Amino acid sequence: MARTPLAWCNLTHDKVRFALFVLGIVFAVVLMFVQIGFRGALLDSNSLIQEKVNADLVIVSQNRQAFIMREPFSRHRLTTAATITGVKEVHPLFLDNGLGVLRNTATDVDERTASRSVRVVGINPDAYILMIPELDPADARYIADRLKTPGTALFDRRAKVDDDNLPGHTVFGPLDEKNEIQTELAGKSITLIGGFDLGTDFTTDGLLIVSEETFAEYLRRPYTFGEPLADVDLGLIRLEPGADREVVRKEIEAALRRGAGDDDADVNVLTPEELVDREHNYWLKNTPIGFIFVFGMFMGFAVGMVICYQILSGDVADHLPEYATLKAVGYGSTYLAWVVVQEALILAVVGFVVGAFISAGVYYGLTEATGLPMRMTLSKVLSVFAITVGMCVTSALLALVKLLRADPADVF
Repeated sequence: MARTPLAWCNLTHDKVRFALFVLGIVFAVVLMFVQIGFRGALLDSNSLIQEKVNADLVIVSQNRQAFIMREPFSRHRLTTAATITGVKEVHPLFLDNGLGVLRNTATDVDERTASRSVRVVGINPDAYILMIPELDPADARYIADRLKTPGTALFDRRAKVDDDNLPGHTVFGPLDEKNEIQTELAGKSITLIGGFDLGTDFTTDGLLIVSEETFAEYLRRPYTFGEPLADVDLGLIRLEPGADREVVRKEIEAALRRGAGDDDADVNVLTPEELVDREHNYWLKNTPIGFIFVFGMFMGFAVGMVICYQILSGDVADHLPEYATLKAVGYGSTYLAWVVVQEALILAVVGFVVGAFISAGVYYGLTEATGLPMRMTLSKVLSVFAITVGMCVTSALLALVKLLRADPADVF
């Protein structure tokens, strides 16, 4: 004979009440997903460029813990690295996070928001050092050749919206790629010849990619003495096929130490994965932002546990005579406790499934509205599911106290 699913019947005999119970759990699940989503967006948005690096090894200053820092190193270090056996080619990458002020010259833009800070990346258009389709000669969308014309740039289509009252506008102006967009960068006229899709971050409003020559002319030559590109921000190293990456890395590090003075021996040779990890560690450990989102996640857990406890303790109180009857006819405390835990698991699973679908929609909406990469990854799903189950089971254990202390004689 099949056993009566007591936990399910307890929860669902009143459909409206069950729906309200589930909504309480859904609220907590969505709150936790949003907090963990913003935390992930913080990390992912600030490592978008690093994740696109098309290289086997990267030379970076030891003092550069994040891309927002201005910590270049001498370009001659790349020449040294290029002499090592197993190195196929070495390319510089230039970054600017402060001087690249973009002025939207559209006539219908509010002057109060016309000037915005953007990140500018300088590259060799022929090198394909960032894995973006528009820079890949093998991709049909390739337009990097046009960057060789001085005063041209590619813009990120997913930059922040410039004015809510001007649909289709970003910090770069009206996004009509059929015609070139004329605007100003660092006080000089620049032509935006096409777009790519990357995404914005927490520190800048948009991203431009220019050639090395344009980068030097707009952002280095007016502010530096001597050779404007003598210092680089990253050195991107590609290896010969079959070369052992770790062996080559150690040889490059040794060569850089031999060729550097005491004041210059401050670069690291990292893998692209280590470069991304370095950026993540900076934002998590050296800024309060990472802690804020972790605290928000904890608050979501606490709110959910309170809601779930109120649901289960109220359910236990409402059915206390029935539980007492079961005790009187011989059912032990273990069985009754398992019924309450089952109710918690049912609420956790149903609430999580509904909350996850709602959160996926919220992620999509926030990504479209802000440009931040709100990604519904498997790790996020598993993490929030585990936390939801833990939250509901913990609440069930707290709600059990009243049930386990109940004496049939007292109830009747």
